[in-house]
Formats: sequence, C-alpha cells, structure tokens
Amino acid sequence: MKSSTRIFGILFVLLSVFEIVTLSLGVTSIHQWIKPLLIPSLAAAALCALLPEHKGWRTTVLGIGMALHTAGDILLLFDSHGFVWFAAGLAAFLLGHFCYIAVLLGLHEKLRGWKEGLLCGGAVLIAPLIASYFNVSGVMRGVLVIYAVTLLYLAITCGGIWIVRGRKFGWRILVGGLFFVASDGILALHAFNGIDFPLRHAVVMGTYLIAEWLLVSGMVRNRLQSGEAE
Repeated sequence: MKSSTRIFGILFVLLSVFEIVTLSLGVTSIHQWIKPLLIPSLAAAALCALLPEHKGWRTTVLGIGMALHTAGDILLLFDSHGFVWFAAGLAAFLLGHFCYIAVLLGLHEKLRGWKEGLLCGGAVLIAPLIASYFNVSGVMRGVLVIYAVTLLYLAITCGGIWIVRGRKFGWRILVGGLFFVASDGILALHAFNGIDFPLRHAVVMGTYLIAEWLLVSGMVRNRLQSGEAE
C-alpha cells in the first residue's frame, strides 16, 4: 500500500470517528466543517492507490462519482433553508450513484443469464414498495421510485452480479450498497414522514460512511488485483 493512500485512509477514518462521536454527543456546531472533508479524504486515498498505474475511464468516473457525493453532502447541509437544497443534494447523490454503477458493471457490459436478470428485475420491482412507505405523492413519488431503483440496483444488482461472476470483493459491494439503502432510508423517513429517534444523525452518518468505504474500497481493490484493461 502506498504511503499516501495510508495517510489519507487514516485521515478518513479519524474524521469519520470524530464526526460520529460528536454527533452522538449532540455537538453539531462543527458538523458543517467536518462533513465536506469526509468523502474528499476517501477519494484522495482511492485515487492515490489507483494513479498513475491504473488511470483510465473507470478511475475518472469513480472520481466524478465521489465529487458528486461530496457536492450532495454540502448541499444537504443547507436543506433547512428550503426544499430546493434537499432536492439538489438528492440529485447530486443520484448522479454519483450512476457513476458508481458505471464503474461496477462497465459501460458496455450486458446481463448474462437468468440469475443476473432476476437480480435486476428484483431491484426494479421492490423499489415502488419501498417508496410507498414515504408520505409523498405526485412527481416526488416518481422521483423516490427512481432513486430507490438506483440504490437497489447499486446494491443488489451490482453486488449480486459481482458475486455471480466471481469478481473480487463482491460481498463488499453488496453490503456497502445495503448500508447506503439504510442510510438514505432513515434520512427519507425523517424528511417525508417526520420519523425521528435518538442518535438519528449519528446513525445516518455512520451507515453512510460505512457504505462509502465498502463501495469505494471494493472497487479500488478489485481494480488493483484484477489487472483488467480499461
């Protein structure tokens, strides 16, 4: 492991622990300063591990996806100022998920066999059921369905296909995607249904950071060990 990757990886862990502990203690005054640094530190660790030996479209798209997730984090810091900030943050995360999916499956790969078709179909069918639990209607219901399909596709389809195809770190991708579903689900239940519980902020950030680490580290480690061409 490169020393730069180790340094930025340790920085990500320290910032994540500090973020979760302070939120658990109810100290939210520094949240707005720590949150924008979390994904950039993880991105720096990932890119240092990949570059310059593994440059190419996968590395570029992964970097774009993490930049979009950073933008989503920043935009959601202002969601109390109006719904437009929440919607913009949601859109940034959605686009970032598309980038992750592109890296995981490849821009030109097709489904192979009934197992992969079943995984994809399951993600599409389950999403409307998830969206039905949220107190929204009209256009926003459709947006939630699209977002749920994307998240489930990221978790079930991408992780499942990696496992079916015997790709390295498939379980890491699957579990990371499911942690993302949990994090965003809790966030949406509070935003649309008003559901709250103690330590909600810490739980949302904890599951989110675990998800990002599992997904990104899975993609990076697979790329480093597979030796695949771009």
